[in-house]
Amino acid sequence: MKTTLISFYSDIEDKTYYSDNATRLREECKDLDVQCSIQHKESLGSYQLNCLSKPQFILDMLERFDKPLLWMDVDSRLNKTPDIFDQFEGTDTDIVVSTSNGKLSGMKASPLYFSNTDNAKEFINAWIKTTKDIIEGDFAVFDHEPLFSLIPMFIEKMAIGWVGPEYCMWPGHTNENTVVTMGLADSETKKENLRKMGLSEDLINIQTIGNMK
Repeated sequence: MKTTLISFYSDIEDKTYYSDNATRLREECKDLDVQCSIQHKESLGSYQLNCLSKPQFILDMLERFDKPLLWMDVDSRLNKTPDIFDQFEGTDTDIVVSTSNGKLSGMKASPLYFSNTDNAKEFINAWIKTTKDIIEGDFAVFDHEPLFSLIPMFIEKMAIGWVGPEYCMWPGHTNENTVVTMGLADSETKKENLRKMGLSEDLINIQTIGNMK
């Protein structure tokens, strides 16, 4: 696989969930011959704030590596080599997302492929601005809500690609074709934010099952 996978980990609540997952993900990358840069980043104090720092980290890494990169949440499991993303290198594609329904309306916040283009960086900078607005306004959302809302605003400006619903699956729904299994952190501060967003306890439990079990 040519594309480098990037991620970061920041432990919270006196737990080692993220550092444990970073160790596991590095091992999976090694076994699958995937170049990776998985970095420790000092926690900002909560699940939400750490999530909202994602776009700035991605932009910093794009500028550092000066080439296309694949972001993956550190608690995602890599079941197969995600070399499908290599096909986008050298094309006019700015961003590639994974989708649950074969359309952009079903996009997920991980994995995300970013080309090293002005369009991709402009999009990430807009994403960074929305995260700052969220913090300043004390809104109870994470990084993916502004990500999803920005895509329609950039759809005519950027070339956006996607990989199909079989590519990235939720825990408990994987099969022999699944490349990435998404992680669902069981953080207490995540649960607090989901309650502020109005989710029921049943939905909160579904979205906080972890993946180290």
